[in-house]
Amino acid sequence: MKHKYLASTAVVALVGFGTAAAAAEITISGTARIGIVTTEGAAAITGDTIYSMTAVDQSFINAIDSVIKYGVIPEVASGATSGALATLQSMTTIAANNTAPTAAEMANITALRARVAEVAAEGSTSAVRSAAAIDLTSIDGVLARSNATVTTAVAKKSDTTVGKNRVRISFAGSGTTDGGLTYGFSARADHSNTSNGGSQYISGAFGKISMGDLNGGDEQMVGNLSGVGSSGAGSHQEFAYQAADHNIGYSISMAGVSFAATTDLVRGADATATGSNSAYGVKWSGDMGGATVGLAIGTSKIGNKTEDSYSVGVSMGGLSIKAVSHTNDNGPVTAAVTAVSSIASGVAHVGAVAEVANADTDTTGLSISYAMDAMSVTAYTRTESTAGVADKDYSGVGFTYNMGGATLKAGFVDANDISIMDFGINFSF
Repeated sequence: MKHKYLASTAVVALVGFGTAAAAAEITISGTARIGIVTTEGAAAITGDTIYSMTAVDQSFINAIDSVIKYGVIPEVASGATSGALATLQSMTTIAANNTAPTAAEMANITALRARVAEVAAEGSTSAVRSAAAIDLTSIDGVLARSNATVTTAVAKKSDTTVGKNRVRISFAGSGTTDGGLTYGFSARADHSNTSNGGSQYISGAFGKISMGDLNGGDEQMVGNLSGVGSSGAGSHQEFAYQAADHNIGYSISMAGVSFAATTDLVRGADATATGSNSAYGVKWSGDMGGATVGLAIGTSKIGNKTEDSYSVGVSMGGLSIKAVSHTNDNGPVTAAVTAVSSIASGVAHVGAVAEVANADTDTTGLSISYAMDAMSVTAYTRTESTAGVADKDYSGVGFTYNMGGATLKAGFVDANDISIMDFGINFSF
């Protein structure tokens, strides 16, 4: 709601060829909210560590252990006794074909590595030292491939209730040149007295060119689901578009079809300088049997990661339904590594590693809203699915009641088994 003009009409002098002055407007509006948000505490998580190792790598470790244990590699100059060595190495051997070594076995492998490193540095002959150095590198390769999956222990979190309040002042300006071009800007300031990046544009029959704080072209066309609550209740109705910080864009609309393209002008050593940095979206909207229908598709590529998104929306009377699908490519395939040697001591060992196709993340969602006079109700659901990882589910339901300038809002969200309640009043000026 815009109640007052900061400058209802500003006379802008244009210089050149005796052109006449043009009129421009600058408007000011504001929003504010007060409310509370209660978030359910998370349950405690027990810490755990799970190791993995191929049978070939385990056989190599056992072979190196046997070589040292039975004296094929001579004792080092420090003169450690065979009995002491036998005690150490007898703990090092791990069970054959065990693809999940225990923490104790991994500790013994680390101890074996230290012994091989000692031989590589102090072995009695150059041949012994050379063989041990090769074994040391091979053991390091085994350890590197035996990455542990660590679950960090987390203490139980208590329920929390916090106050949510905000004031935001928005400024907008628009004008028209004598030649018919439209130009303008938008900016805002928050109650913390910090300013946020705005955006500027110029448009005409050729379309619209914008610069500043922009969403990606795919998000502009495809969009998000309808949310609930005074402050968004965690905003879990939104999708994680990777092209969220672009600063230059082009858009055009004609005959019910809209198109948007954006990019980020790379500055300095920006990481995106090494790859693509673009986002595009197309949307069609029109009337079908009395219902307004919208179909949108978007894509983006940032570095070597791509995203594709789609949405379908239908509005009729007070009912609005929207479905969104979003696929994120999490990176290129990791090439396969094949074994290049036997498991013999003194011969470089590289274990086979299968090709790894990083799992994509697929996100789908649906929201439904129905407006009845001053009241509206909204519900949404969204699911994130990644191969090898448990699905994450989010759902919410809420209502709003417009009291004229002030709107009462309440929402309840299940954020992947964490409950959030959001209640408050939003104002507009």
